[in-house]
Amino acid sequence: MRRKNITGRQLAYWRNQNRWTQKTLAARLQCLGFGISREMVATIEAGLRGVEDNWLVGFQKVFRLPLIRFFPQEIQDSDAEFGKRDPAPLPDSKTSKQPRRKCQKLTKRPKEV
Repeated sequence: MRRKNITGRQLAYWRNQNRWTQKTLAARLQCLGFGISREMVATIEAGLRGVEDNWLVGFQKVFRLPLIRFFPQEIQDSDAEFGKRDPAPLPDSKTSKQPRRKCQKLTKRPKEV
């Protein structure tokens, strides 16, 4: 069966590093205003439930870790490599105006007869 999230294993790892039970983690998240039960933590860690994006923020706050730490190592490595690249150049003013005009043209309402 395919896992429904890629962060559950890391969540379990960090929870165990802090020697917290699933119930403790759920209680800490609830204190921050996140509606997560112990059962939800268990199904996230097992990969049986997807992770909502706002829960990732909760994990980050509870563990006081960068968000990237909740992703598998290959994603962390890829992110580090991506961060070393030069930023993409900004488009010049000529090309940035063309899409706007085209969009304005496409969104104009036809004249009523």
